[in-house]
Amino acid sequence: MRLVRNICFMLLHILVCVSCNQVPAFNISATPSSPIPNGGLSCATACEFNGKGYIFGGRTQNGNYTNDLWEYNPQTNSWKLISHLPGKARVNAIMVSDGEALYIGLGFSKGSVYVDSCYLQDFWRFTPDDGQWEQLQSYPSTNTIRGVPYVSDQSIYIACGTGWSHTNELTRYDITTNQWTIVNAHQSRIDARFGAAGATCGGHHFFGTGLNGKNTCQWYEVDLANDEWHIRSEIPGKGRTLCAYCATDEYVYLFGGRYFAGEHTGGEVFNDHMRYNVLKDCWEYCSTMPCGRAENMIAFTIDGKVYYGLGENEKGQLINTLYQIEE
Repeated sequence: MRLVRNICFMLLHILVCVSCNQVPAFNISATPSSPIPNGGLSCATACEFNGKGYIFGGRTQNGNYTNDLWEYNPQTNSWKLISHLPGKARVNAIMVSDGEALYIGLGFSKGSVYVDSCYLQDFWRFTPDDGQWEQLQSYPSTNTIRGVPYVSDQSIYIACGTGWSHTNELTRYDITTNQWTIVNAHQSRIDARFGAAGATCGGHHFFGTGLNGKNTCQWYEVDLANDEWHIRSEIPGKGRTLCAYCATDEYVYLFGGRYFAGEHTGGEVFNDHMRYNVLKDCWEYCSTMPCGRAENMIAFTIDGKVYYGLGENEKGQLINTLYQIEE
């Protein structure tokens, strides 16, 4: 009997351990929006402002880069082309909002990766209420592709990115003084990388994934003001790059992306999305995406509702729809 009890206890212990180490999975459905009128965008950037979604730049169906600024109204499920950035057309820019205006810039213009002028350093303020653009102080680096932006304490921070090479720079823009500073001067305790993801959730800033010679599953909570990076639970499965990301008050969401087989080639494009539970410090698989395998998408939240989409599928075909997650 003692042997039987011991065997039962061991089996129960194994089952508990396995269940604790498994990543929870949920089947979360999504509702498509009306299609964006231009046929789709890849490598655009997006954020929320006053209850609407704004999408800037990117590559169009015919392969051209654009400087268009689109507005998506979730109340009417409609799109509106509201303005054009006065600067060059571009992909992989950044855009954030401080609640009063949109801040847009950086990225890459069409041309050679070996030409500095293709790495765009211009930075702009746009107010949707009056449609006015104001050019701000230029970004102090040519590592202008796919940095991760944050807004915190009247400042805009940009973490990592790439230009001629990947960087681990953390830069800060002071909204009140219109000044850029480099916070860490290459002394950050994380690896240089591009194509990372990050978001602010419940007042906490998170950062991870990306490509630093290899795909990484690292995930951090970041103290931006002090350049402190605290290790959190790694992203499950393979590392992923070029995924879309956004956050609610409880979760950071990642959508699609690519596992690179080489430095910038091949690999696998993902068809799922997952979320990070901030309170539990754990990851949860949500479901496959209706658009299938996709990368270079955009994502944002409006009034706690998550929207994702656009981008391109594994064949390079553009996606022209947003999806609203229904929980």
